Amino acid sequence: MRKIFLTLLVALIVGVQNFCGAVTIETANFNGNEKIVYPVVHAADAEIENKINRKIREELVSFIKGNQYAVQYHNQKILDARMNYEVTCNEAGNTVILSIVFTESRYVEGAAHPATWKRALNINTSSGNRMSLDYLTDIGGGNPQFSLENVSRKLREHCEREKIYLFDDALPLKKLPENFYWDENLHVHLIFQHYEVAPYAAGIIDVDMN
Repeated sequence: MRKIFLTLLVALIVGVQNFCGAVTIETANFNGNEKIVYPVVHAADAEIENKINRKIREELVSFIKGNQYAVQYHNQKILDARMNYEVTCNEAGNTVILSIVFTESRYVEGAAHPATWKRALNINTSSGNRMSLDYLTDIGGGNPQFSLENVSRKLREHCEREKIYLFDDALPLKKLPENFYWDENLHVHLIFQHYEVAPYAAGIIDVDMN
């Protein structure tokens, strides 16, 4: 772990990516690796800046450690490892929401295809706090928009429209997906990973809940 954080210190900042309210976002490469890209946030408040970047580093370290475990404990040879991100920023009342969606991929020798997944960070830039799924589901004691019944309906409609085959036991959903984000129109998107509700060929399924 110490080695990973020391390596983070020599990451290369490569350019300005985006502006979000009171914060500026720059792109950095992990240890100069152009395939592993992550954001660095700059804010007027140093404490908030540190809180946000700490959450980003946790995601980066999790990805790097996963690669190390694959090599050390599963005796796998990694042929390719990639990490990139997209950012959206919105104002909801007095709250500025920063949504960072990471796309991460690992391709090991002998695998039929890379393992790819998306993970999202949603952050209140006024406090630096993460906005978890509870923020959606606990509003007013339970937001019906994000009930299992309604999300199941939205997923079914999305897959029918896109002609995506769902697993026979995918619906009704037993639980909500772990990752979500806000797009530039303040629409909430739920992310279903490979194999979560459909075969690999369906890709990562992104359902707009609005």
